[in-house]
Amino acid sequence: MPYGQTEIPIRIPDDNFYRILEPNNSSGIGSPRALVENALETPLNGYSLKDMVKPGAVAAIVIDPIVPLDARREAVTVLTSRLLSLGVENTKVFLRRRMSHVEDSQEDGKPLDPSQNSFTEMGKTSMGTIVDVDPELLSCEVKISVGLAMPHFASGFSGGPEAVIPSCSSIRSITKNRSILTKGFPEPLNKTDNPILSDMLEACKLTGPFYSLCFLPDGFGGAASAFAGELEPVYRETLSHYADFHSPRIQRKLDIVVVSAGRLMGTDLYHAIRVVSNVMGAVKKEGTIILVAECSAGVGDSVFLDYARRFRAPKELSTELRHRFKLGGHVSLFLQEALEKCRIQLVSVLPELFVRDTFNLKPSQTASEAVQKAVRVEGKESKILIVPRGDFTVPTMES
Repeated sequence: MPYGQTEIPIRIPDDNFYRILEPNNSSGIGSPRALVENALETPLNGYSLKDMVKPGAVAAIVIDPIVPLDARREAVTVLTSRLLSLGVENTKVFLRRRMSHVEDSQEDGKPLDPSQNSFTEMGKTSMGTIVDVDPELLSCEVKISVGLAMPHFASGFSGGPEAVIPSCSSIRSITKNRSILTKGFPEPLNKTDNPILSDMLEACKLTGPFYSLCFLPDGFGGAASAFAGELEPVYRETLSHYADFHSPRIQRKLDIVVVSAGRLMGTDLYHAIRVVSNVMGAVKKEGTIILVAECSAGVGDSVFLDYARRFRAPKELSTELRHRFKLGGHVSLFLQEALEKCRIQLVSVLPELFVRDTFNLKPSQTASEAVQKAVRVEGKESKILIVPRGDFTVPTMES
């Protein structure tokens, strides 16, 4: 099982083994440059860069650093070249700030800081979110988003709508948007828009048109395909293709699901716990999820830790967040609500007493030990599903 920068073994009794879910084989996929070129040559609905570019304009490319490094660098190179051929000589590259473990450097673009003092207010969404936007990015006549499609516990799915919130907006805007989660968390890959997603899309429209280049991950650190065009149609198209790669069908809900948060999300508990959202639909009510996440960087967020210590029941925490919402508290709320539906074991380097007493998680030192404990609880006849790429995989029940 992926475990931080390495892997750890896991032993499953034959009688309990159900299945291993891996991403679909993506053999034959072209290089990152070929994916970018193909997406720009065959944009959705025929909407190409030239349809929104005027000679002499200034362009902004907003990069999500979660995009694989080689893919995003090829994207910038190809986009800059194409913009230049259309008469755009000044292209600025901006890099979204992420707390999760990603490869980035200031050489890849100017970091966007949501805590900076200067923002331009663009208006207010129908849900009351004041949309603040980085003024330098806003001044660019052409705005291009480069993102990666993957499930997200707050919006349901990423891959475009986050171009404004949270990518280039203020803490005020992000906080108000995420506060909507006190009304409920979305299901991953649900094609029905949820309030968080609708609010993010509305923020994009207030900011002005975005051209989108979105990569579909292969699940092994690279890109499987890419789509280009207007932001919202690209988002919808990518979502429909994502299920083919990363949403394998299962015939039943399982007693035990072992899921790895991987390198991307498993660096700290604040991000790792979100991966539980991807497999909630695969585990029986009051079943067990074993989360394999090294958490080498510890908890990862002080507010998340504070709320975990202060509030032991979801109802109390939800009431507090409705009155005094803080970023980080929403992840604590998600964890508490998940624990009401199933047991969660954690395989990590975090101290066992700390994990148990602070977060109400069941700690184990090894994945095999966690399996043994879960089988004792769930019974000798229990079945176990293995999800090695838990940050990307969303199992779904056969209809």
